[in-house]
Amino acid sequence: MQVFNISRLTTEKGIFRIAGSSAVNMPNGAVQPTIHITSLEIMSTDGWQALDISADSLQPLLNELTSPVIEHLKIES
Repeated sequence: MQVFNISRLTTEKGIFRIAGSSAVNMPNGAVQPTIHITSLEIMSTDGWQALDISADSLQPLLNELTSPVIEHLKIES
């Protein structure tokens, strides 16, 4: 696993600060790498607001952020 920290990622859902890890060697020849987000913050009008990534209501957002995170890591690497 490779650890990553994205200080600012602008998406259609908002501006995020994200920490996590990604699979360096993808199992079973998977086309898309596995991303595990360990910390997620969103830019609000009052600054960065931490989001509870364990909340079930946040799972759709985490799924939507997978592709932008992968694209960002491809550009950065």
